[in-house]
Amino acid sequence: MFFNSNSKMMLRGACFVSLMILQSLWIHAQNFKNKDLQSALKSVDTMRIRERVIFLSHDSLRGRKPGSPGFQMAVDFAIAQFKSMGIEPKGDDGYLQHVIIRSARVDTAISKVVINGKTFHYGKQVALYPDMNHDQNSGNGKAVWVGYGISAPHLGHDDYASVDVKGKIVIIRSGAPLTFPASELAHFTNFSIKGDIAAAHGAAGIILLEENPAEFLYTADVNRKGVYGFVNKDGSVGSGRLSVAPGLKFIAVANAALFDEYIDHERAGSRELNLEISAASKTLYRDIKSFNVVGWIQGTDPVLKNEYVIHTAHLDHLGVGKPIRNDSIYNGAHDNASGTACALEIAGLYKQVKTKRSILIAIVTGEEMGLVGSRFLVANPPVPKGSIVADINTDMPTLIAPMLSIEPLGAKHSTLINQVNVAAKYLNLEVQEDHMPDQVRFVRSDQYSFIRMGIPALHVKFGLKTSNPAFNLRKHIDVWTETHYHKPSDEFRDASFNFASAATYVKLNFLIGYQVANSSQRPAWVKGDFFGETFGKK
Repeated sequence: MFFNSNSKMMLRGACFVSLMILQSLWIHAQNFKNKDLQSALKSVDTMRIRERVIFLSHDSLRGRKPGSPGFQMAVDFAIAQFKSMGIEPKGDDGYLQHVIIRSARVDTAISKVVINGKTFHYGKQVALYPDMNHDQNSGNGKAVWVGYGISAPHLGHDDYASVDVKGKIVIIRSGAPLTFPASELAHFTNFSIKGDIAAAHGAAGIILLEENPAEFLYTADVNRKGVYGFVNKDGSVGSGRLSVAPGLKFIAVANAALFDEYIDHERAGSRELNLEISAASKTLYRDIKSFNVVGWIQGTDPVLKNEYVIHTAHLDHLGVGKPIRNDSIYNGAHDNASGTACALEIAGLYKQVKTKRSILIAIVTGEEMGLVGSRFLVANPPVPKGSIVADINTDMPTLIAPMLSIEPLGAKHSTLINQVNVAAKYLNLEVQEDHMPDQVRFVRSDQYSFIRMGIPALHVKFGLKTSNPAFNLRKHIDVWTETHYHKPSDEFRDASFNFASAATYVKLNFLIGYQVANSSQRPAWVKGDFFGETFGKK
């Protein structure tokens, strides 16, 4: 087992968390006997959840793409649900928080990369990323190979150690070392993080090497059609997940084979290459009006009511797209009509109990566009910055089998693991590790926007425990994902949902938030945790 000074720090943090769990188990076992709480838990209604999923995933909503009439129908539905439960508005226009989503696409006719005097136009070998902040940009410099482009000294990995990249073009491979812990693997695989790291080291531009030709063509097509960011209330622009990081002149993706003669892909260190690279790009913009739907329930404590626990779920999906088996409507029943339906049920439970802290419920836009709705929300919160103590996100719980275990993505980085363990124990759920860290799920949903703003957050996913040893739940989930994820066939069918699991999922997420809302202490990062050290001081 790998063990160094960082491991000792993690061990001390783990001991701290374990002590907190023991204390919390005793305290909240008493709190869970509250009559109002017991009544609220018994009121969870699977038919009500089912009806919400049916409405939100109906063909008439046309896949709920932001800016479309179908998305507006979903917004109106969420508002009506809030009103029916007596949840007060907390947007900047009633329940609505106005979000301007900026679509940015590369003008491929004039965007190009030049390598040692040879010009590569946008297409088969190179593709440039849109720039949310500059409609025209260009840069040039000598090339430096920096491996994965990751600076993670706490994991004994720093591709920028002892190399000067100021004013240069860094050549980076995609991905991250598979030896990284699951959350860090997801974080450092995120290309926006690679861009931030390169910009912090003074690089002028990036070329990302994609070894999979199909992935390269997919990225080139996405950048051609448009990627997304958001316009802040002050007029500044928040970059999207697939955009040029502020401080860089350009980002391009290239077929890795183009650089094979210059780079040893297995080399751990960095080195200067005998390459001069320049690039020029033009970005075309289109702004889309959309909304987050935000409601709240005021807390009862004179002091703690000024702090907030937030539950989030994304309302959008992919709209109408490429037909598959003569169906072009991407209904998003599981992703994320189910998560939104559960979040609305959670909201109703809070109206039946008293909590010391206040509760925010945010049904956000643009998750499928790169988390733009939640990123806008944390950049422009409806309450004072610093008053949000935790985010609990509900996104595609994949309710296709009995729920006997959970994988709480992100929880172990903070004392939120306390509340997770207590709630899971109460509901007889086993807590497991992320069974698919290679899918980097930790950074692919809205809780990550809160993490990057220094707010402890989590996203509970389905675990793999089953009562039938002959049933391979991992294979069942994998087959479902391969067949239906982000496809028109993710539509409502009773046979594809286990609504008893939906009720359990609602109770679990509610009990996690309920504990946080009534604790005298706000959630804290585990001492020495990477995400706490990196973002927790914001």
